Amino acid sequence: MNRLTLDVLPEGFMDTLKPSFAYLPQTDHADGKYRFRRYSKIDYYGLNVGTASFTQSSDYNKHQGDVDRKFDPVDDDILNSEPFKTIHLLFRDAGDLFFEDVEVHQMRIFTEGKTVPVSPEGVHQDGYHIVGIFGVHRHNIDGGDALVFMKQDGPPVLSRKLETGEYIILDDENLWHSAKEIMTIDKASPGYMDAFILTACRDES
Repeated sequence: MNRLTLDVLPEGFMDTLKPSFAYLPQTDHADGKYRFRRYSKIDYYGLNVGTASFTQSSDYNKHQGDVDRKFDPVDDDILNSEPFKTIHLLFRDAGDLFFEDVEVHQMRIFTEGKTVPVSPEGVHQDGYHIVGIFGVHRHNIDGGDALVFMKQDGPPVLSRKLETGEYIILDDENLWHSAKEIMTIDKASPGYMDAFILTACRDES
């Protein structure tokens, strides 16, 4: 795979997916008051497999590592939609995936009159071979730029506000990533940033 892909989907591509983000649940996890989420592991055909439980090693996630986090699954209507099937296929092709499962995070980062971290882990890798970040919608916020690094302690080689339809797919073994905090523009109204994050490991046996 290429180490880094940056591209944009056609205008209006995300329109049918946007409304579902308004119904993402809060959780009791450390980030659950400002990162609303659904999570699923899907197979080659896009079908939900396994349980909606997610754990990252503390070797990668210093914020919530080694914690078993449970989430409601992504709705099958979303997974079966033509726009999401296209996202899934783009991700698989970019990552040279064959029949491997893909993990899907449907996420809203929410802020109401204060600054909120998008990436509380800081500059990090996720412990996969490939990570994809697909921008769905931004509302009443500044910040939230996706940052990509060649080295964990180096300067960013990419800083990008992912507008609707823009996406980054990166080699998680050789690159690091993070994101800037978000804050509301109009303090009298809430703001949010919606995205799909896809992750996978290749079967290299």
